[in-house]
Amino acid sequence: MRSHTRGGFTLIELLAAITILTICLSGLLLSYANMLFISDLARDMTLANTAARSIIEDIKRVDFDQIPALNGSTSTINGFANNDAIMRTEVFNTAYNGLLRVRVVAFFRSRGRLIGEDTDLDGAMDIGEDANNNNRLDSPVEIVTLIAR
Repeated sequence: MRSHTRGGFTLIELLAAITILTICLSGLLLSYANMLFISDLARDMTLANTAARSIIEDIKRVDFDQIPALNGSTSTINGFANNDAIMRTEVFNTAYNGLLRVRVVAFFRSRGRLIGEDTDLDGAMDIGEDANNNNRLDSPVEIVTLIAR
């Protein structure tokens, strides 16, 4: 009798290969989904940062004596849906005469996630919004500058 050597894979080998392939593809799919989220977040943070810089530049063109009146003012951010983003401007006196500290903070919703401490996106600090108890609303998109007379 002749012995036949059969080439090919057994059923168990095929199942093991399919299992490994499924695990690898699931990991790739998960990283792809995270990449989409991070890409959207980066776009939204860029929009908010650009808008905050624009506000700072607008404030620099305002008469110095009128700048303190802008404290607590809010504005919307172009590129976001209605009620999905707001910026807050804060103006503080410094120890030096003729020098103001201006802070512009942006709060927004990106893919359903709230970015910043202003949970109701109204530009005002409400009860429970100051998560780190520093008596101000914080956000990853925050620009602080000094403006001289």
